[in-house]
Amino acid sequence: MRFRKSFKLAPGLRLNIGKKGASVRVGPKGAGYTVGTSGQRVSASIPGTGVGFSSRIGKRKSDNQNTDTSMSSWVAGLVGIVLIFAFLSWLF
Repeated sequence: MRFRKSFKLAPGLRLNIGKKGASVRVGPKGAGYTVGTSGQRVSASIPGTGVGFSSRIGKRKSDNQNTDTSMSSWVAGLVGIVLIFAFLSWLF
């Protein structure tokens, strides 16, 4: 059985709570940056089409793998930062 509850905190800011943890999502519909108990994620989509992209950034603290950051992690992090700044400029 799945459990998930989502709360809108402000325009473009959402708190999601599930069985395994919580996350905070920042961004407008179709793009966003999510930070939660399972890690960080950047996503973008074309609303209404089902076409989208999602990438995990870095590793969870519980992962006991090599901690070297790859180029894709840097690119995904940069995309996340750009999305946040674009959203904040749109908001204000």
